[in-house]
Amino acid sequence: MNDIHDAIAAEIPDLPQGPWALLGEGLWGTVHDLGDGTVLKLVRRNGGLGTGESKHYRETTALALIPQADGVRLPRLVAAGRFANAYGFSGPPLAGWLRLEKLDGRPVDEGGIYGLRGEERERLGEEIGAALAHFHRAGEAIAEDAAKLGSPALRSISEAMMRINDPVLRTRLERLKEVIAGEDAPRIFLHGDMNFSNVLVARGMRPALVDFAEAGVGFAEEDFRHFDNPGPLRDAVFRSYAAVSGRGVNELRFRMGIAVNAAVSLALGSNAGHPREGMRRVSFLDEALRRAGIED
Repeated sequence: MNDIHDAIAAEIPDLPQGPWALLGEGLWGTVHDLGDGTVLKLVRRNGGLGTGESKHYRETTALALIPQADGVRLPRLVAAGRFANAYGFSGPPLAGWLRLEKLDGRPVDEGGIYGLRGEERERLGEEIGAALAHFHRAGEAIAEDAAKLGSPALRSISEAMMRINDPVLRTRLERLKEVIAGEDAPRIFLHGDMNFSNVLVARGMRPALVDFAEAGVGFAEEDFRHFDNPGPLRDAVFRSYAAVSGRGVNELRFRMGIAVNAAVSLALGSNAGHPREGMRRVSFLDEALRRAGIED
């Protein structure tokens, strides 16, 4: 960790001396606890779909725009910057960094959800649904300013299509883009990557949302695209979201989001795993498109 500190200290002002605890690592970088109430997020140039530079831009822009909201905890951006030399130390090249207020809590463990008692699972889902409803309500006021970030769904489809060659699937995905773009629904500010690992929970506290690298503007159901499989927990999320927001989750628009997620899964896994896994991902996308109303 000291090697990283020595390499980047000149480019990040007031950086505490290490060692720092590693809080998390994903495709696009690492998050470190600086021990002073802030965390440091290092964004790699390369990871999954898209570029590290675009993700760094979206997250810093989104965090600068997001108003604090009752009913949900959101991170405060302390400082951010880009690296002049992405190859300034050993390791993956870095695009930029963000220093954020540290929020108490731990990510929701999707694998552990099914080990919870029924009432615990219901309560967790209701808390997440309410938090997302409060976030969306606050985001309505900044939708116009955030429009420059684009639609997370349309962006994800375009990025996925860079790795999907099947002409039939490509035609259907282009049709999905047209349908999403033309959907008659209010556009609001979106988190863009609302999976459980980006929700922090702590006893006695409201849920917190983190990682806004996929943020943008679109209809509300775009933020439910990772909720296809959680079963009863998803039902509790949707029920609570409807109660707090005053609007239900539109089933067809939700299915459009699932199709977007299926396209991303296929693109990310297209060159990995056993061929049967690739066939399974293609079948999942085919069925998701059908359920979203996009036929052959």
